[in-house]
Amino acid sequence: MKRLATLFLVGVTLASFLVACAPATPQVIEKQVVVEKEVPVTVEVEKEKVVEKKVVETVEVEKVVEKVVTPTPLPEKPKPKGKILLWGWTAAIRDTLEAAGIVKDFNGVYPDVEVAIEYYAPPAVYTNLPLALTAGEGAPDVCLVESSHVAEYVHLGGRLDLTDALQPYMDDLVEYKLVDCEKDGKYYCFPWDGGPVVMYYRRDVFGAAGLPTDPTGVSDTIATWGDYLEACRTIKETTGNYCFAHNKANNYGRLYEMVLWQQGLGYYDADTGEVTVDSPENIATLEMLGQFWEENLVSDALEWTDPWYAELGAPEGENAIATLIEASWMDVFLKSWIAPGTAGKWGVAYMPAYKEGGARASNDGGSTFVIPAQTQNPEAAWAFAEFALGRPDSVNKMFAISGFIPSIKSAYDDPIYLATDSFFGGQNTYGIYADVNEKIPAATVYGPNYAMMNGAVSVAIQRYATGDATAEQALKEAAAEIRAALE
Repeated sequence: MKRLATLFLVGVTLASFLVACAPATPQVIEKQVVVEKEVPVTVEVEKEKVVEKKVVETVEVEKVVEKVVTPTPLPEKPKPKGKILLWGWTAAIRDTLEAAGIVKDFNGVYPDVEVAIEYYAPPAVYTNLPLALTAGEGAPDVCLVESSHVAEYVHLGGRLDLTDALQPYMDDLVEYKLVDCEKDGKYYCFPWDGGPVVMYYRRDVFGAAGLPTDPTGVSDTIATWGDYLEACRTIKETTGNYCFAHNKANNYGRLYEMVLWQQGLGYYDADTGEVTVDSPENIATLEMLGQFWEENLVSDALEWTDPWYAELGAPEGENAIATLIEASWMDVFLKSWIAPGTAGKWGVAYMPAYKEGGARASNDGGSTFVIPAQTQNPEAAWAFAEFALGRPDSVNKMFAISGFIPSIKSAYDDPIYLATDSFFGGQNTYGIYADVNEKIPAATVYGPNYAMMNGAVSVAIQRYATGDATAEQALKEAAAEIRAALE
């Protein structure tokens, strides 16, 4: 005879509880537990085989009382209070950061932090900041520093170590911007904007020369510096226009540095610190640029002078310079005050690679925030730097009015980077700037001794351009001067 057992399934009842910031009260939970119990076996004989069966006869239900303690949530970290002092120059702070409403937005989140601002011209910053760092007093809480100078102050010391604070942003920051912030594996600045280099070109001049005028066609036709040289020859022969401005006697090496940067080169070796000013690669780069002088394809206008402005702003193609290799911040300058009367005549293409397959991206300029270690309010100083430079909304507000492209890549997801610009013939230029900024190689153009190195190299370029020395002679002499100064 078979006996059937019944298995009862029971529910579990949980007492409700409220999560709050106050200490948690133990909660009582009653559980019903199923206990199985074996009954005597039934034996049946089936011919010569004994079959043994075990069944569960019943289920006993017991109550077990448990105490469950809800973890107490950690209290929110208090927001910083007090006053911080920011140093920076007018174009970046008043006309960009303040004009974009960043200080107002910051105070909406941090109402108890007062942000005071002192405006300095960049040269004044580079006089007053090292004095304050050396003296151990008098520095601001946050200071805007150009990327070309930041490594000097990182190595001078007196900067707040931001390594841990920057960790959440490391994967989002364009890598080349961190090179000059780093010393011995530590990071001492928060990058703001980069200087992604492109080729601005006059559509009317290119059309008159029989060259492509659309951005894709120009980028494809002028893919290397060799292609660029050939296009400049065509422009000069067919239109008489100079290809770009490249002064001889007062040249300070800006274009030369851009071409070095796109190759991942510079003035010193990143690993050993050895001076590379007279390396074969650096010499070859200067000789390549020398071809444009030798063939009279470039004007002698000096950047940031009236003749240079006149070439860029010429309303008619026959008086215009054909191209300009420069960073994205030139976008706003052309539209606002250098060449406002040339709307629709410009296009933006990728800069040529040094060699086929090489990078079509370089850097010129950019800036960072640094926090001196002597700040009396480091929490508020970091909160401001992070709010201004670590939020896509903040950096894109500033980019929209200044052309200072952010160093955080997540900012590029904003629809602003899909916009077209009538000044550039309805072209989407912002998307190109963002694309270039993500592709810029790390290089050693800037560095802790940049001012001294650039000064020596500028003289070398001028000597070569004016025929006083070969590129090799001029750069070897500059390298010797630099090595002596570093001893």
